[in-house]
Amino acid sequence: MSAYTIHKELFPPQTVEHAQYGQFTSPDATNLIVAKASLLQIYDFVEYIPESDSSNSANTENNDDDGEVEENEIARENRFDNQDEQALVYSKLRPLKDGPLETSSGRLELVAQYKLNGNVASLGIVRTSSPRGKQGCDSILVAFNDAKMSLLEWSPSTNSLVTVSIHYYERDEYKKEFLTNSYPPDIHIDPQQRCAVLNFYGDKLAVLPFRQSEKLETSTKEYEHQHKLPYSSSFVIDLESIDKRIKNVIDMAFLGDYYEPTLAILFETEPTWTGRLTNTKDTASVVVISLDLTAKIYPIIYSVDNLPYDCRKLVAMPKPVNGFLVLASNSILHLAQGSPGVGVAVNGYTKMSTDFPGIIYEEPLVSLALALDGAKALVLSGSRCLLFLQDSDWVLVKIKMDGSKVVGMDLTKIAWSERTKNAGKSLPVAAVPSCVASIRDGEYFFLGSRVGDSLLLKWSQENENRGGGGLEEYDFRVCDTLLNTGPISDMAFGQIEPVDDSKSPDIHALPSLELVSCSGYGANGALCAFQRHIRPNSTFSFTQQGCESVWSIKCRKEQYFEGVQVGGNMHQVSSGGTWETTADASTSNVWRPDSSMGDLLDKLLFISKPQSTLVLATGEELQEVQNTDFFTSGPTIDVGTLFEHTRVVQIHANAALLLSPSGKLIQTVHVKHSKIVDASIKDPYVLLKLDSGSIMALRGDSSTKQLSNLQVPPYVGEKQILMASLFVDVSGLFSPISEKYSERNKKQNQQPATNEKKRKAAEDPAFESPDIKKQYSAPSHDPDAEFDEVDMDLYGNQEDMDGTARAENPSNDIPPAAIPTAEVMEIDEDDETLLYGDQNANLSTGLQESIAAAGTIDEVNVSVLGNMNEVVKISYWCLVYTVNGTIKIYSLPGFEECFSAPHFDALSMLITDRKSTESVNNGSNTTNPTKYTSMHPVEEGNINLIREILMTNIGKERKDPHLVVRTNTNDIVIYKAFQYLPDPENMHNEGDIDLTDRHVEMIEDERLALRFSRVHHEYVSRTADKAAEQIEDDEEYTRQRKLLKPFYDVAGYTGVFVAGTQPVWLMCSCKSFVRAHPMRVEKEEIIGFTQFHNVNCRHGFITVDSNYTLRLCTLPVDGVTYDMDWIVRKVPMNQTLHKIVYHPTMRVYSVLVSQEKPVRLRNDEGVFTDGLEDEPRKDGEFLPSVGHYSLLMISPVTWETVDRVEFQEYEQGLSLECTQLESKQTSSGKKHFISVGTGYLRGEDTAMRGSIHIFDIIEVVPDPNNPQTNHRFKHLHTEDVKGAVTAMCDIVGHLVSCIGSKVIIWSFEDNESLVGVAFIDVQIYVTSISSMKNFIVLGDAQKSVWFLGFQVEPAKLVLLGKDYQSFEVSSTNFIIDDRSMYLLIGDTEENLNIFQYAPFNLQSFAGQKLIRRGDFHIGSEVRSMVRLPQIVQMGENKAHSYSRRYFCLCGSFSGSISVVSPIPEKTFKRLNTLYGQLVNGIQHVAGLNPRAFRLIKGYKQRMSSNRTKAVLDGDLIFEFAGLSVNQQREMTKQIGTTVERIMEDLVEIDISIDHF
Repeated sequence: MSAYTIHKELFPPQTVEHAQYGQFTSPDATNLIVAKASLLQIYDFVEYIPESDSSNSANTENNDDDGEVEENEIARENRFDNQDEQALVYSKLRPLKDGPLETSSGRLELVAQYKLNGNVASLGIVRTSSPRGKQGCDSILVAFNDAKMSLLEWSPSTNSLVTVSIHYYERDEYKKEFLTNSYPPDIHIDPQQRCAVLNFYGDKLAVLPFRQSEKLETSTKEYEHQHKLPYSSSFVIDLESIDKRIKNVIDMAFLGDYYEPTLAILFETEPTWTGRLTNTKDTASVVVISLDLTAKIYPIIYSVDNLPYDCRKLVAMPKPVNGFLVLASNSILHLAQGSPGVGVAVNGYTKMSTDFPGIIYEEPLVSLALALDGAKALVLSGSRCLLFLQDSDWVLVKIKMDGSKVVGMDLTKIAWSERTKNAGKSLPVAAVPSCVASIRDGEYFFLGSRVGDSLLLKWSQENENRGGGGLEEYDFRVCDTLLNTGPISDMAFGQIEPVDDSKSPDIHALPSLELVSCSGYGANGALCAFQRHIRPNSTFSFTQQGCESVWSIKCRKEQYFEGVQVGGNMHQVSSGGTWETTADASTSNVWRPDSSMGDLLDKLLFISKPQSTLVLATGEELQEVQNTDFFTSGPTIDVGTLFEHTRVVQIHANAALLLSPSGKLIQTVHVKHSKIVDASIKDPYVLLKLDSGSIMALRGDSSTKQLSNLQVPPYVGEKQILMASLFVDVSGLFSPISEKYSERNKKQNQQPATNEKKRKAAEDPAFESPDIKKQYSAPSHDPDAEFDEVDMDLYGNQEDMDGTARAENPSNDIPPAAIPTAEVMEIDEDDETLLYGDQNANLSTGLQESIAAAGTIDEVNVSVLGNMNEVVKISYWCLVYTVNGTIKIYSLPGFEECFSAPHFDALSMLITDRKSTESVNNGSNTTNPTKYTSMHPVEEGNINLIREILMTNIGKERKDPHLVVRTNTNDIVIYKAFQYLPDPENMHNEGDIDLTDRHVEMIEDERLALRFSRVHHEYVSRTADKAAEQIEDDEEYTRQRKLLKPFYDVAGYTGVFVAGTQPVWLMCSCKSFVRAHPMRVEKEEIIGFTQFHNVNCRHGFITVDSNYTLRLCTLPVDGVTYDMDWIVRKVPMNQTLHKIVYHPTMRVYSVLVSQEKPVRLRNDEGVFTDGLEDEPRKDGEFLPSVGHYSLLMISPVTWETVDRVEFQEYEQGLSLECTQLESKQTSSGKKHFISVGTGYLRGEDTAMRGSIHIFDIIEVVPDPNNPQTNHRFKHLHTEDVKGAVTAMCDIVGHLVSCIGSKVIIWSFEDNESLVGVAFIDVQIYVTSISSMKNFIVLGDAQKSVWFLGFQVEPAKLVLLGKDYQSFEVSSTNFIIDDRSMYLLIGDTEENLNIFQYAPFNLQSFAGQKLIRRGDFHIGSEVRSMVRLPQIVQMGENKAHSYSRRYFCLCGSFSGSISVVSPIPEKTFKRLNTLYGQLVNGIQHVAGLNPRAFRLIKGYKQRMSSNRTKAVLDGDLIFEFAGLSVNQQREMTKQIGTTVERIMEDLVEIDISIDHF
């Protein structure tokens, strides 16, 4: 029987492998392209000026910025007491006070990320002559394993990646002996962008020439049409044809300052190694060749032979040094044309390893004792280079020149590793750096790491030496980090400790589990706890019978401050003239939309019931308010505040009430002949939706503090309105096209002046010029500065094409909207109405007189966006969704249509503006059917698809407008707004047919310069919308249930909470796009939600469930991040973690850890094996490092170390298991013990021996100050054995241990001794072992898989079957599919293999040979597997229970977590046909083939018999849920099934693995 399984990646790779910097998404963007295994991420680098403490109270509300480094850096982590936002906790190196580093800081913001069907092997950035290249944008060149290369560009019209070309060189004639490619392909790009080369299969070179734009511009039209591609055809050079000696290429690099592209190649003709140095040494050579791309001639310019055998890397050096550095393990060399080569020795081993004549042996440099293996290099400036070593130290190389000749080098060591030990806590150190990228002309750099968090650092050169020599010349500071949870060396799952013990646990409910992994290495070692569901901390709960909805309200009384009434009439004196302000006052007096409230607490809580409304005052405790005019005799529809929280608006079915905060009625607006069914309140507007399908709008007048009716034009309600809501844009994204065009033109006109300014600023060594960082900051220090310069500082001067000084911008690729510089703009009547509303528009709570009087935007009527210091206009918009499926955006207060998208209910990937064909004002708003039918073939029945639409801001540091849609199946569709400017010259290249013919009309028509792109997320809803079917006849229930609940400050996040039986949080930070995190609830449904900020519940929320229980909750924030696919808590341990197990009865984790220490080996007699007696080593020689191992006990509540057991010197911990062994201490006859297997490492001359240690975990009296210290290890027994104990498990109460090439089964007698009961001889070295009932599967380092059976009475261990192929196994486990058992095997070639013991199969030779049932390539080596039972829904109430199917979670070296789960045969076959449709039917990034990626890799595996594709690619199949409605229908029609059926299958798979 075949194995039917599905593989799905649950958590993406996290280890940064490659990084490149370029201007990719737009000409003025600063992008960092990061590759993490198969994940490609595009970040925006954003620079901003941190606010100093002296810049008034604004800083206390907005400490999100990277301000001065405080003394208590730890206190910064708990900055939730501010109103605005939770801070990113930046790790910092302390900079000098008032040093240049404090003037500005930077951070990374995610623009896009793509899951590729292949692992990225190399990255390059190139500027081509394509239309995008001419605009000033770069392209990405990506290489993949084997020999593929793709050229990618960014499409501004779809906000996504576009594959320009694919190039592949996987031909048999190139491969020769390369069955598998041990050298990953590497891309190198000519610094003058003339060509790129791909080095593959060892000594092959593919050259991709790029067309030069000058040639294109002078060419004729026909020539241009023929050669419109940005590159010429590529060709392959065999390097042996250039020089016969070129074999075993190690590295290559392009050199600058040559007429033709010039390539330096480092190679080793005759390989050697350390043990053969007496025979052969100095085997490396360098050849420098010139690439004549037209004549295809490649002359050798010069070559240097007899270089040290350990040369590993070439680093091209710029002027004035020229030439290149060669980095060897023990030395650094400099080579150039005409120079014999100059180098320096960096440790005491250089003399033994090389006889190269140019190496200088200087005592201070030799005594540094550096090991340069795997070092990464960053050229800082002309003669300086920074090296990042594998042990996290840095080395600054300064090249000494004599005229133009290199005569030596100075080296300075920056020893972070030493500082870490002395500091006793983790400094921001990146051990094992994988890549480094210079950002912003070397002002910042990004250091990627495989084993720790990747760092964004700022460096600067000091002007003076402060007495400490060369070390003080440079100053470094960490500005930002990218979290890394990889590589995962082991995983375990444990139960989550409940935070509140008030609730009695449900004995039938499944336990709450979390997954804990060992990640990182050395100082970057950490425990990572993963949870799929949000589990809030509940602080208080009470029951309120019949409760339906709940609202919390912030309100305050008006205050007067320096003659200006604050709150409602802010910035306005009674005369009505323009309020004059100075630059000093502007920071404190300009309205800040999010943070003007300071730390304002919620004062009122409204609880709506079917027949009444309850109003509670929220002080220290909740009390009902008495004797007020609040509406309490019926249900409330919505509550909000106006006039800066100084008035409360309460809306019920018949009227809108305006009340004071104390509950005194001020005004009632009655609605006649109709009932209110929905409302939206955004200060100062109120929008009411009536049951007749029309809308009514009210606006607050700030002078009278009253609501007035706002005329809604008849064309707005002509089609019946299903949904309507208000939206306030503070990002500046919602701006008309004409405004963006004028802004862009103005920017181009300003360019020369800006460049001049930059040149001046660059000459200023102290970086103190106020113009170089164009931010909204304090006024210029120069009293004679001209007014327009102050204004430039205030409004942000636009950046230019090279992007060296980018203004910080909240919406990431959009210039600040509608902010003229010093000139006064003439605004005609129409423009003014559209931009700022009509003469009495309330733009920023009461500024209409200012605008009318001045006719310009000044400091008064703009807003400062919270923490960004960026001046942005606030605009108000009305979103309407009509019966015919069209979504429209109207500007307020005039209700001009600015955006219209017909057939929105098709939920396509891109929502574009398609203007109605007839004029808006003549009342007809129908679309032209012929124009759109071809583009959107929508079937009937889509209209009921959408249940709810919400436009809101989502984010943390930067809040972006998102459109959230809930469908009738309760699925969530999220769209993100992005700026789109139609470009007349480029129109045909964008592929947007509908825009060309109406481009001019759009500019005149003031349409919005934006589009919406769909955000991919993994969440699939499991519940249909019951509300639609269960609408009662009672008129109170005619209004729709609203499940989308926006929140503006829960733990610093702004986002959306989706209520229902399976609640979901939609939230993100600048490091991620919107994540859908489900929330774990008991059986009841969540029906109400509101954010709540109180003295007892800081930045929390209130939920109402179907049992009418109100819970006050907070989100866990201590070290927890919500920015990733799962919720992650990372606990730094500052040492390498190897193994982890969970003890189920004592509920603690045991972890095997090690710390590297230098060691001198002794033999068994205690004599040093190096034969040096006790004399010290020579200068510059260092001892080998060996791990010193310990066993830790970790509490899962506080994640602190509770107990520690140290092992002996040379004793290496190799295996750790929580084994269930026979014991008379328990009624069941079995008990859990911690078993540790070790081996003594004393070098190759001493025979290996090992030990098995058995520990019990006992309860003790805890430390009075720390209740978590209530457990200790108790050592029970140590069994010394002849050989290392490499793997262990338990089987029917016995302990199985793999000792050398034997497997021995032990019985633990009377808890005091181990007695061997059975054994078997196996092959070479057992890497992994797993048991199920009486069966054992073990994996060998060379000889594949063995399957054993154990009989208890009489004790016997027999070989049942094995795999006769020879491949290397890294992990083993079982998959159970009801009555069938399969072996799941991970190998070192990054494959998963499924085997079955099938004695009745003829091919198995009566079971001796294991039958291969499936194989799958996952792209990363799996070192850890965890087996869990599937979850099924049983019975009518759909209670969850465990099934008889078991799946495996796999943790990989790239930090990804994936699942392999058995599925029913029918489901498998249905999804397999869908897989074929998805492979052919959707576009794959970089043109990669998903089928080819998932084929088994590795030359040994390829030769194995009966390879079968019995594992589905779940990553691709789950993309089906994110397709548009039409695509889903089309695909399911092709395979003869329905969308509903497929979605049921996906939900079933999702539920079955949903433990965490």
